[in-house]
Amino acid sequence: MNPVQEQWLYLISLNDRKAFKAMFEHFYAALCVYARHYVKSTGISEDIVQNVFCNVWIKRHSIDYHIPAGNYLMAAVRNRCLNYLRDCSGKQLEDFSRTENLFSGETSDSPLMLDELERQLSAALSKLPPAYRMAFEMSCLEDSPIGEIAKAMSVSVRTVERYRNKAIELLKTELKDYLLLFLLF
Repeated sequence: MNPVQEQWLYLISLNDRKAFKAMFEHFYAALCVYARHYVKSTGISEDIVQNVFCNVWIKRHSIDYHIPAGNYLMAAVRNRCLNYLRDCSGKQLEDFSRTENLFSGETSDSPLMLDELERQLSAALSKLPPAYRMAFEMSCLEDSPIGEIAKAMSVSVRTVERYRNKAIELLKTELKDYLLLFLLF
C-alpha cells in the first residue's frame, strides 16, 4: 500500500473528497464481491457497500484513522452483511454459516481451495506473454523494485509498469471467479 492509501481515512476525516473518491474507486469492486459471498445477491451487496461508504463519509470525523482503510472497510461490510442476514430468513442464515466457515478457515476444504487457487494462478500466468509474466512475477510475487526489473529486462521503468499493469488486467479477466479467494489467501 502506498503512503497516500495509508492516509485515506485521515484525509477523509479532514473532509478530503479526492481521498474519499480514490478510496471508493480502489475498494468498491472487491468489497462488492466480498459482500456477495455473504448475501448471495449482487444488488444487495452493492447496496451494502454503498451504505458503508456513505457511513464512512457521514462519520468521517469520528472514525479511527489509525486502522488501515481496507481492514476498516472489510469489517464494516462484514458487519452490515451480518445485520442484513440477521434480519432475514433462516435459510439465508444457513447459507451464511457455510460462507463464514469458508472465510474463517474452519472448513476441511481450505487446503484444497488453496491448491485450486495455485493451479488457476499458474495456468493463468502461463497464458501471459513472457515479458508480461516476468514483469508481473518480479514485481508482484517477488516484490522486486521496478528499477531493478527494468534493468533485468533491459527496458525502461515505464515499459515494466505497462507490462505489469497489462498482466494484472489480463489476470483479473482470467481469474475473475477466484478474485475474492485470492484476496483472502
